[in-house]
Amino acid sequence: LRAARALRFAEAAGATNRLLLSMCSPAEAVFVKKPVDSVTVPGTEGTFTLTNNHSLIVSQLKAGTITVRDGQESKDYFVSDGFLFYNHPTDGSGCCTAEISAVELVPTSSLDKDRAAQVLSELLAAPKDTEWDRTRAQLGAA
Repeated sequence: LRAARALRFAEAAGATNRLLLSMCSPAEAVFVKKPVDSVTVPGTEGTFTLTNNHSLIVSQLKAGTITVRDGQESKDYFVSDGFLFYNHPTDGSGCCTAEISAVELVPTSSLDKDRAAQVLSELLAAPKDTEWDRTRAQLGAA
């Protein structure tokens, strides 16, 4: 049990008074308690930035960009939607935790706008022969 606790907090070891960020989706864990300076998220009530010692917050996230800043580096991620949980430290480190649980979470650098536009065009041009499309046509909504 002690070894498990040591491994769980190994990445955060040595970090004091920093924001510990965990970001995950069902497909992967992008960060697990990574010390960062700040994270900016698209909340349903507006975009906001969290740093260490922010007030407690739970927020629903909408589709948009999450920006993670650590020193001079910043990295952007696309999030489809999800939740953010922010907690104060439970140990003596002074490190608050921010946990982002997202449905889809993808680095923006791996997105291809041209390919996405092509796939969307193909989907819109495809024959509409699903049960939903037939029902809409019968109701005169197509």
